[in-house]
Amino acid sequence: MQRRAAAAYFAFFLVVSVAAYTYIGVAESQRPEVELEANGLSNDSTFSVDGTTYTVSNIHMSGGGGGHGGGGGSMVADLSWTNESWQYSGTLENGSTTSINNQTWLVTTDNESSTVTYTEQLNATQLAAEDPAVEDSLATQNGTQYVVYEDNGTLRPVSEWLPEPETRTYQQSETIPYQSDSGVQQTTLSQVTASSATVTWIAPRNRTVELTEGGNLTLQGQQYFAHFPDHSTVQVVSVDEYQTYQEQLGQQDYFHERKNGLWGVSILSGIAAVLMLGMAYLPTRG
Repeated sequence: MQRRAAAAYFAFFLVVSVAAYTYIGVAESQRPEVELEANGLSNDSTFSVDGTTYTVSNIHMSGGGGGHGGGGGSMVADLSWTNESWQYSGTLENGSTTSINNQTWLVTTDNESSTVTYTEQLNATQLAAEDPAVEDSLATQNGTQYVVYEDNGTLRPVSEWLPEPETRTYQQSETIPYQSDSGVQQTTLSQVTASSATVTWIAPRNRTVELTEGGNLTLQGQQYFAHFPDHSTVQVVSVDEYQTYQEQLGQQDYFHERKNGLWGVSILSGIAAVLMLGMAYLPTRG
């Protein structure tokens, strides 16, 4: 009698386990998907917003954990474009030097007159080498440098021999040359203080941002967010569809909860069936 009851329970739990497992396979075909009104973009795909062209690249899985649209990690990608009218800025420190077209200039700022003055820094050694009337090498006596005339060997202090340096004065709002990391720029003198001056200019700049699942971004003043339908594509979607996106993610979460519940029923019922089978063969008393 004990074995018959255990066998009956074994059969019951086995049927429940198999039925739950089978239903998981059926339910998988009904998995809800996130479907949005946007084109899927693969690596090197481009799209335009208000005349600016954007390029998608480096679509890949980053890190571990879960995530919608990817599974087993977080999908990311790079979005790059060129901003044709990026405003750069630079600083000219009072008392510093700057090189413009291979010529060194001393920078002087004057906040009272709102001006910046470039004063030419003369290279005495180079000028002596270029002047046939004096020797190429400078002489130094008692800490003072002199040029030596070729015809009679007489000395003249370098400070008296050098020509008057060129000066260039720029008023605030005027155009002023500025040595940036990418070369000499024609900039606007935007602000002058006693200690420094600020210059600004417009030039192209390459920009890159990282796209993440559900992450927001602004393109040409318009709001978008990113979604990864699979491991090789990304969608850049108007923020107008964000509520729909959230609702579909909620449906996916609900589906996964119910699916995990079925897995629990299948596994626990399988364990119970094995236990019932074992109990059927336990020795009886007497």
